[in-house]
Amino acid sequence: MSSRNNLRQVMLGIDNYAAQYNQLPPHVLLDPNRKPMHSWRTLVTPYLAGVNQLYRWDEAWDGPFNMRLAGGLDVHIDAPPLDEFGEPLIKTMGPYDGPIDYAWPFRTAEVDGNSDFHVHYFAVVGNETAWPDDYAITYDDIGDGVANTVVLAESHTLDAFWSEPNDLHFDQMTFAINDPNGPGISSPRERGPLVAFADGAVFHLDPNTPQEIVRALLTANGGETIERSQLVRDGLLR
Repeated sequence: MSSRNNLRQVMLGIDNYAAQYNQLPPHVLLDPNRKPMHSWRTLVTPYLAGVNQLYRWDEAWDGPFNMRLAGGLDVHIDAPPLDEFGEPLIKTMGPYDGPIDYAWPFRTAEVDGNSDFHVHYFAVVGNETAWPDDYAITYDDIGDGVANTVVLAESHTLDAFWSEPNDLHFDQMTFAINDPNGPGISSPRERGPLVAFADGAVFHLDPNTPQEIVRALLTANGGETIERSQLVRDGLLR
């Protein structure tokens, strides 16, 4: 339940971002040379904690300070970073005494937050999905319906820091669950990986789900006749 709640919290952050900007966040921000500079995760993190994060937007995600932050920047209780009003900047996103861990909502709860600052929840990106390459969309742009479109999925075949612009690419991934031969949706749990739909609902996806159904769930405007309610009745979503 904790892992599911983490993913629900991330979806709430995305929803709060969309409420302010009238669109979903872009999955990546590019520098002038079109090199990936910032991830969608850094955009939605302030909406999870309700505070300004320490991330530096004037340097890339792998700049010297941001890399220290991604790997758990140590902050001690006698000198926590403060905002202009003298209030701690960290609050619920990590302990005052120890490493700042912005990554914890973006991974499964079974991982010890003090030893692993990588993530397990990834956007599925590409022009076929709710995360197009060069622009951001609104919920109304999802023609297949927000209840039938997966926007985030658990994967243990990718390795990324919280701030790293690295996600599952629709045209490069495998649609077989737990496929050892390529990046895709995966989980070590018997119940299957967690997936989040655009309406915020979170389910375990059965590892035996046919590839054509997985592919259909990831498209935003594919026109497939896939209904989530039927997949729940069939036991493919739990």
